[in-house]
Amino acid sequence: MYYQLRIAGKKDVQAIKAFIEKAGLRSDGIEEFVEYFALLESDGQITATLGVEPVGGDGLLRSLAVSESMNQAHLLSLFESVYALAKEKGLGSCYLVANSRSAVDFLNIIGFQAVEKENIPQHLLQSAHFKESFSKEHAEVMAKTS
Repeated sequence: MYYQLRIAGKKDVQAIKAFIEKAGLRSDGIEEFVEYFALLESDGQITATLGVEPVGGDGLLRSLAVSESMNQAHLLSLFESVYALAKEKGLGSCYLVANSRSAVDFLNIIGFQAVEKENIPQHLLQSAHFKESFSKEHAEVMAKTS
């Protein structure tokens, strides 16, 4: 199967929202930040998506949704692309909330480090998306800095 990786545009909003909602994730804010999303597609259909929401000069990675056909190499490409996009858009560190040990292990391999609760930037704590993600059981904040 052939996959194409690209940055989303305004024409992708409805397809991204549908894909993210099907995965049980919140889709609010997609319209505002659609140019901050990377997509993996196969035969014109979204198979994975990841976005970075600008928050106080940093980026909050969000809305990771993947189909069953994705493997770690695909995820690595997606994360690398979104991290590069964040840097291109002038964002500082990239933060995310992981909620499983396997996710934490994968993210460590690709350069993310755990952030202690007292070191979480205040501007992230004000983000509705961050608050919701961080309130879940086993939530762990991680960051990648340049």
